[in-house]
Amino acid sequence: MKRSKLYLSGIRLMTQSALCFSGMALCVKYASASISPFQIVFFRSFFGLLMVLPVIWNKKVSLWGSERFKLTARGLCGFAALILHFYTISKLDLGLAIMLNYTAPIFTVIFSIFILKERPSLSLCFLILLSFAGVVLLNAHSNVAWSPAMWLALLSSIFAAFAYLSIRTIRHRESPYTVIFYFTLISTAGSLFFLQGWKWPDLGTWGLVAGVVIFSFFGQIWMTTALRRAPAYLVTPFSYLHPVLSFFYGWMLWGDAITWVTATGIVLIVGSGSLISYFETRREIKLPATLASESSL
Repeated sequence: MKRSKLYLSGIRLMTQSALCFSGMALCVKYASASISPFQIVFFRSFFGLLMVLPVIWNKKVSLWGSERFKLTARGLCGFAALILHFYTISKLDLGLAIMLNYTAPIFTVIFSIFILKERPSLSLCFLILLSFAGVVLLNAHSNVAWSPAMWLALLSSIFAAFAYLSIRTIRHRESPYTVIFYFTLISTAGSLFFLQGWKWPDLGTWGLVAGVVIFSFFGQIWMTTALRRAPAYLVTPFSYLHPVLSFFYGWMLWGDAITWVTATGIVLIVGSGSLISYFETRREIKLPATLASESSL
């Protein structure tokens, strides 16, 4: 396939991924009105585990891998990010919860300075400040400004950043399917500790849970494939369709307000995140394509 067609295919797949993740968030929001968000995490993780095991079997991928400590650390960080993310979706306006989660690339750059001893350029530092300015603007005109749920949403993105950094240290030694296995296994076991007051879903809620599982599975698969077919700086901006759509869903379905200040905050976060992806990709340009592709997990 020609490079231009591969790139267009990557853009299409990333767009499909964003649509899936926005659908997942919508299902979580509706389902959390009937059952605990922690139950949703359990169902998402358990059924996700059942879906990835046959793939590992068919592809003859190592189940436990060789970097077990790092894979476990990544799974724990991913679980913490997931459970906080689903909880904040149930408590905050949908668009706000999703957009705050998309600050993870900012924290990734910050933590890479201390953990991986990397030195970001002045342009990256400026983009980080712009992104945080966007967060301040989002919070300034929300009806729950700087509430505990807001801080938990940011904490979710911090754990997501740690998960990403752990993958950067093992991506060339482990299959992405092994990474997903650890994540779903740890999330399934970890969510059991939060299941108090269990409530069996009704038929409609089961449909929403199925939506969470299916949308998240295909969203992750398409995102990974998109990053294998095209450079991250090219397809990453299309992933921000997810939070933008979430703001639209919130406005249309729940009447969540979108002011000019809120819109400015969205633009700052989306623009900064896209440019950070571009500069980070340029910095890692010497990595083989098969290695860079696994950074999405």
